[in-house]
Amino acid sequence: MESEHRYCARCGKPAQAGQYQWAAPPLTRGRLERDMYDKKIAGVCSGMAKWLGWDVTLTRLLWLGVALFTGVGFIAYPLCWIVMPRNDARAPYGLPAAT
Repeated sequence: MESEHRYCARCGKPAQAGQYQWAAPPLTRGRLERDMYDKKIAGVCSGMAKWLGWDVTLTRLLWLGVALFTGVGFIAYPLCWIVMPRNDARAPYGLPAAT
């Protein structure tokens, strides 16, 4: 059996756990929520940044750029403010909030 195969071609049994190296499991994102502790206006950009795994400042700058150059951000921000649920749970420093 080759190392990238997960199952035996003849019998269909899964490969043994320590026998082959596997790729890391896909990252699972939590819920998309507005962050109430790292917010400037409503927490939309902060929640979006945490959900995407981006820097908050970068997300705010991108949102502002989209708003100024296309106008979509001026419509999307209030919609996200209404639709996205609040996350009032404060996370320990450096760790994402528990959902």
